[in-house]
Amino acid sequence: MSLHLPISITLLLLLFSCNRQNKAVIIGTINSAVTGEMVYLEELRINTNHVVDSIRIRRNGKFRSSIKLDSPGFYQLVFLSGPSLSLILTPGEILDLTADMDNFYETKRIEGSDNSIRLNVLHDSLRSTIQQLNKIRNEYAALESNKKEATEKRTELGKRFALMKSDYHRYSIGFILEDISSLANIAALYQEYGPDEYVFHSNRDIQFFKLVSDSLTKYYPDVRYVKTLRENYQSIFNDYNTRKLLQGTTPVSYDIPELNLPGPDGRRISLSSLKGKIVLLTFWSVNQPESIQNAIELKKVYKKHRKTGFEIYQVSIDNSMDSWKKTIAFEEIPWISVCDTAFPDSQTRFLYNVNSVPMNYLLDKQQKEILAKNISPENLERSILYFSKK
Repeated sequence: MSLHLPISITLLLLLFSCNRQNKAVIIGTINSAVTGEMVYLEELRINTNHVVDSIRIRRNGKFRSSIKLDSPGFYQLVFLSGPSLSLILTPGEILDLTADMDNFYETKRIEGSDNSIRLNVLHDSLRSTIQQLNKIRNEYAALESNKKEATEKRTELGKRFALMKSDYHRYSIGFILEDISSLANIAALYQEYGPDEYVFHSNRDIQFFKLVSDSLTKYYPDVRYVKTLRENYQSIFNDYNTRKLLQGTTPVSYDIPELNLPGPDGRRISLSSLKGKIVLLTFWSVNQPESIQNAIELKKVYKKHRKTGFEIYQVSIDNSMDSWKKTIAFEEIPWISVCDTAFPDSQTRFLYNVNSVPMNYLLDKQQKEILAKNISPENLERSILYFSKK
């Protein structure tokens, strides 16, 4: 039996569906909020913020905002009593926010918007790091400068300060690589500990601007913030290359971060030498059973697809070259296997945020995009078949 709706009802349902696709809705419940307090929703623009909605909180702490939206955008929810919340809204989303005004940031909960959830995970981490850095600054400022103990303490505090910033920089790299297609990565690139004190600030960080710019341009080519990121990257990159030319050195082009590590015979093999192939960049340890089992499972996929433009670049993080060589011989590892004996104090760990093994990244043929992270052997085979046709 088929169900036939009256034409008028069908039309209404169709209109409702279309309307929702062009809107983003925020439903909020703020406990301990003052009844009648104003809440402002601001669109974050390049040089200023623009208020797109103003709402009063009702007696039960609830409020609702609905805005027309044609493409994803960055917004800020500002409460008159002080707290504010950054959001990334997408057409068709219904974002549900709950919090307690007396302890807003610790109690806030967001549902219905994956980009907004990721953005606030990032902001919470940055906020916590800034608080710790400020605590060290205060300890440093409180020391008397004319005592030997104070000098030694200052040195210790300086090391703690630098280590904390280095750890957060690594966390931010991991955040970006976790989901390379997320709009929240734009916010990650422009994080600041303070005015003009950027998390990403060194020349080698240019590669992450390139990585995020290329990926988001693919997924969100018409979004204003993505276009601006691409323009900023080009400006940063051109300025860097100009300085290199003035210094008499060769400008470089950034793709996926390069690795150039020794194989079993001592000859170095670069990751970039595999351009033109779909590459599984994988990290393992011969002393870990999970890594060995993962390698055994990968053999079946590799044997089947190695002649179709697929390669594995496997990085061992073991400190013993002898143990590594014996294991790859015993396990009859058929793909490219290299070893980074400097781990954990190595560029490998920094560039790819390697904190545990086994882990992997699936790279596209041009090594400009991360197609997947920690992909299983089963999903790997499907991905090879799909991306090899592109």
